[in-house]
Amino acid sequence: MLGDGHLRFNKKDKNEKPKPNTNAWYAMTLKNQEYIMHLWSNIYYPICTKTLPFPWPNPKSGLPATQYYFHSRVLPQLSSLHKLWYVWSDELNKFIKIVPLNIGDLLTPIGLAHWIMDDGYKEGRGVVLCTDSFTLAEVNLLIDALKFKFGLEAKLLNRNQKDKPLCWRISIKGDSENAKKLKDLVLPYFVPTMYYKLGL
Repeated sequence: MLGDGHLRFNKKDKNEKPKPNTNAWYAMTLKNQEYIMHLWSNIYYPICTKTLPFPWPNPKSGLPATQYYFHSRVLPQLSSLHKLWYVWSDELNKFIKIVPLNIGDLLTPIGLAHWIMDDGYKEGRGVVLCTDSFTLAEVNLLIDALKFKFGLEAKLLNRNQKDKPLCWRISIKGDSENAKKLKDLVLPYFVPTMYYKLGL
């Protein structure tokens, strides 16, 4: 949920509010096709149909495909998960993803590995996590979770681009001790084609 996955309601009631059923969606760029196949076949398969990940936009549209994606079945368990990770915004008239206050309890080494494979990249000797859609308070909450759950030192990056809202990212420090600690945590769960995100 910290990366490229999201939960969504597919149907709305007569008041245009989503009905209480949801499924999981996941998408990645074409170059990471092996990784998305790994997610579908080894992680999400128990809650998915047998439909393989497919290109988007649909080739029938005549547009060049830019991503592969798949989705799960609609399940009540995912609706419960949705309540933890989303809040309704009347201003935007949609649900927005949030970081749960108990993220320190929820985050695991395998979760951290997939977070990096989804939204991380190597920069210098460290690893940066893209957290652009989260608030400053939420990003600081994630930095605290990395420190107190895994002993990883990280700092806040201010991302200020022209004509775009101010946002923040997380830089996991790349000193030898921190880098070894990170690799020991996540490498057992990494797909080999994604090693480049750790500089390997």
